[in-house]
Amino acid sequence: MRITQRMMTDRAIQYMDENLQRLYKLQEKVASGKEFQRPSDNPSGVASALNLRSVLRMNNAYLDSAANAESWMSATDFALIQTTQLASRALNLTRQGISDTMGDEQRMTLAAEVNMILQQVLSVANTNHQGNYIFAGFKTVNPPFALTDSNSDGYLDTVVRNGDNGVINRLIAPSLTVVQNISGYDLFNDLLVAIINARDALMNNGDPNQLTQLQNAIAALDSQINNVNESLTTNGARQREVRLTKDRLEKAQIELKSLLSQKEDVNMTEAISYLQHQQSVYQTVLEVGKRAISALSLFDLLG
Repeated sequence: MRITQRMMTDRAIQYMDENLQRLYKLQEKVASGKEFQRPSDNPSGVASALNLRSVLRMNNAYLDSAANAESWMSATDFALIQTTQLASRALNLTRQGISDTMGDEQRMTLAAEVNMILQQVLSVANTNHQGNYIFAGFKTVNPPFALTDSNSDGYLDTVVRNGDNGVINRLIAPSLTVVQNISGYDLFNDLLVAIINARDALMNNGDPNQLTQLQNAIAALDSQINNVNESLTTNGARQREVRLTKDRLEKAQIELKSLLSQKEDVNMTEAISYLQHQQSVYQTVLEVGKRAISALSLFDLLG
């Protein structure tokens, strides 16, 4: 085959174009820090990266769910600890009232403090966390408890329940569901009733059954404190499960991001080295091409 100057020039231009494309792709990689800019660059790599991103999004959703559950449970834990402290104070006051050394006026003072505790326990029972009442079961929009004065004697003596016993389940990992809430429907109802009875027993001075009423109130308060402590233990066990799951998800997240980085991110040291080499190659091709084109005569152009 006869090699003409025109053929050499065309081939030189072709090589310049091919090398320029390689240089452009390497510049894209270094500038973006990514191995591929479009699916056609690496179809299998793109498919793997998309799959990893899908898993990451799902993992993020589970992490958000676990974080919300943990936050709810922390609010529950704090509320139940407060409840235990308040109920224990009410129990101690009632025990003081049963003493023979206590006079009527002193018992009334104790009753006034127990009445204040009643209001505080009601406030805790209506704890609101991020717009939701945590002891209301499914009916999280409205306060689950209220107290009314049925005798119109100035003392709140009847518990009104507006919540329910609904159990809120939360998915925190694939095939792993945790109960998020502690039902306060019976827990706080019974405790509020026990505190009301303790207060009323302290105020029943002169009643021959006052001693029995106080003893019953002490037993009821003691029983309700045990119930609150059991709920604390249950909530604590669930918190541990959520935290362990959250830790696993966070570790998996780190590993997934590392895998995604291996698929997508450019090895900058290697890419810069290739880029510098390609720039040298391109400059050489340009120089060779320049000589080939300059050697082309007017007759070659016309022919």
